[in-house]
Amino acid sequence: MASSRATPSLPVGLVVHQPAGRRHCAACRRGPLPLVVLENGAPRCLDCADLGHLVLLPRGDTALTRRAREESALSAVVVRFNRRKGRYERQGVLVEEEALARAERRCLADAEARRRRR
Repeated sequence: MASSRATPSLPVGLVVHQPAGRRHCAACRRGPLPLVVLENGAPRCLDCADLGHLVLLPRGDTALTRRAREESALSAVVVRFNRRKGRYERQGVLVEEEALARAERRCLADAEARRRRR
């Protein structure tokens, strides 16, 4: 019989890791890198993975994150492994710079309405 407390599955998409140790790109040998993409188990820098044009939007503002991901044609979730908890924790998302600017404008336009709803 299946457990009633199943872990929620996340949609499969691009995942970028914040490594705990010093990691170097397997393709261009640059490093140490703050963010890596694992391709076939080998760490790649964002430029080698064709994600170098994306900017990091840290976690914390749900409305801005949701809107930036809607506006961006390409996005990736940034995660870091928490050794104490034994799981990956979301640190933010990588989105296109123009999409982030459009999302910020949308958030500023309706900030008062969102504040009243809280």
